[in-house]
Amino acid sequence: MGPAGYHGGMESVTGALRSASETGLIPPGSSVLLAVSGGADSMALLYGASEAASETGWRLSVGHVHHGWRKREGDRDLAFVSEHARRLGLPFFSRRCDARRAARELRLSPEAGARHVRYAALAEMAAEAGAGIVATAHQQADAVESHVLARERRGGVAALAGPREARADGVVRPLLAVTREEILRFLADRGIAFRRDATNGNLRLSRNRVRRTLARLRASPGGPDAIRAMAREIARLGVERRLLEAEFESRVRPAVRALADGVSIAARLIAGSSPELQRLALARLASPFARPGRPPTTGRERERILGLLAEGRDFRFEAGRRIRFERRGETLTIRPRAALPVYDSPVALGGNRESTEVGP
Repeated sequence: MGPAGYHGGMESVTGALRSASETGLIPPGSSVLLAVSGGADSMALLYGASEAASETGWRLSVGHVHHGWRKREGDRDLAFVSEHARRLGLPFFSRRCDARRAARELRLSPEAGARHVRYAALAEMAAEAGAGIVATAHQQADAVESHVLARERRGGVAALAGPREARADGVVRPLLAVTREEILRFLADRGIAFRRDATNGNLRLSRNRVRRTLARLRASPGGPDAIRAMAREIARLGVERRLLEAEFESRVRPAVRALADGVSIAARLIAGSSPELQRLALARLASPFARPGRPPTTGRERERILGLLAEGRDFRFEAGRRIRFERRGETLTIRPRAALPVYDSPVALGGNRESTEVGP
C-alpha cells in the first residue's frame, strides 16, 4: 500500500485512480465493472473512475449486489445506484442474492456468507458486461480493520497484510491508500450523496465490532497516530507478503505433486522453510479442500501442524474434521477426508481463492 497522497497534492481519490492506470493495476483502455453498494466509499469510486475515464480510456459499467439482508432498504440501495449509473451514462447490472441462506448452507458467518455471494455475483456481472476487471472500493480503514481481525485470529503475514491490491481473479482495489476522511471530502466537494447501511451498527458482526473499537481509538489522544502506524505496518507486511509469495512460486510450487484426491510434497522442504513461508504454503496447498469462504485451518490448527512437522515424525492431523494432513516418511500429503468434495483444482493450489485474506 502506498502513501495516501498522489501526484503532488492531487485529490487522493482521483489521484489513486490515475495512479492505478499508470502502474497497470487498471491498464488504460480496460473494461471495468465498478462494484457499487451506494455507500460513501463505492460512490467515490464510481464518480472518481468516471472522472478519470476521459484520460484513461476505461470502459466502465456498474454492478450492484442486493444481499437480501435489508429487504426494503436494500431495494432503495439498488434503485439509488441504478439512478446514479443512469446519470453517468454507464451500463448497470445487478444481482439479488440470499446471503443468509448461503451462510446457513455453507456453515459460514453472516459476513463470510455475504462475501461469498457478493464476489460470485460480481464475477457473473463482469462476464455479462464483458469486463476483465472488477474494481471494489476498499480503502485504508478496511485494511486496518482486516489487520486487527487477522491479529485476533492469529493470522500469518498473508492475512495480516490485509486485502490485496490485486487478486488473481481480476478483482482490484485501487483505493486502499485513501483514507475515509479523503473519501468524504471528495464527495462533499462534489455534492454527491451516499447511502448508509443500518447493519453497520450490528455489533454481533465482528467487523462492525472492530470498526467501533477503531473509531474510539481514532477519537482518543494519540489515536490518529496509532492508526497511521498500523497503516505503515500493513504496508510493510504487504511487501513481505509479496516476497513470500514469490518464494512460494519459485521454491514450493514446483515441488508439489498433484494426486487424484489431494497433493503431496517433501515434508523436509516445508519444515526447512521460514515459519511464514510454512504458513503460506499450508494455506495454499490446503485451500482447494476448504469450504467456500473459509480458511483451510484455524490459526491454532495451523500452528499444531507446523509443530508436528518440526518434530520430524510421522503423523496424521485432521483440520476441522475436513482436511487431512499426513506425514509418512519424507512425504507430506494433504487431502480432503474421504467422501468430501474438492472445491477447486488441487493443481491450482488455491491461486484464485483468498483463503488467507480476512476482508470485506
